[in-house]
Amino acid sequence: MYSRDVTQVQKEIVRFKIGEGGSSGGLPITPDATFVDVQGEGAPLANGGTCEFTNGSTLVEGSGTNFQTDVSAGDWIKPGPEPALVSPNYSAGEPGTEEDGWGEVLSVHPTLQQITLTASYIGTTHPFSENRPCHKASEPLYVFRKTLVVGDVLFDSVLPAITELTATVLGGEANSDQLGNTPDFYELGFFDDDGVMVGYVTFDRQQKVSGVQLVTIADLIF
Repeated sequence: MYSRDVTQVQKEIVRFKIGEGGSSGGLPITPDATFVDVQGEGAPLANGGTCEFTNGSTLVEGSGTNFQTDVSAGDWIKPGPEPALVSPNYSAGEPGTEEDGWGEVLSVHPTLQQITLTASYIGTTHPFSENRPCHKASEPLYVFRKTLVVGDVLFDSVLPAITELTATVLGGEANSDQLGNTPDFYELGFFDDDGVMVGYVTFDRQQKVSGVQLVTIADLIF
């Protein structure tokens, strides 16, 4: 587990994301202190910039991007979240603005900042005005996001300070990814109300099927 050393005023842990990321294909990995989000959300392009995705269109346009270096045919891309309103740059983005509509790259224009997808983009239209980055992955990963409720976050001890976190995915939740497949979860992140990830853990792959409840309990030690 990794807990970020946040110098700003501490915020409540209010939500979690459970996903098909972690770079391992389903086995635990050692977390990296540079992580700001679960890896199932994809990674921002190395050279930055913002992207415009249009529902029903195969064309993705970039501004300030370097698609020729950062993206190749066969990659999967999607819009990242809107920039956080109040958090510093280690935030995962504005909570609640995440997008799940992945598209597979058919080709990258050799000179223009344009990508052509293999099929029309099925997600929501996101214009340049939203300042969203472009996220990339080797496959269309799935992430389920949920707000924690009273009792999910329990202060356990003073020295060391231990907070017990319980992430529950009910039997009727998250049983199909955006492509109609059964999700395989193996990473979990906990976030405050500014979108800062304060805990991250990976675990052995757990397949999510209808009627099966997944409960993951983690101790966050400061």
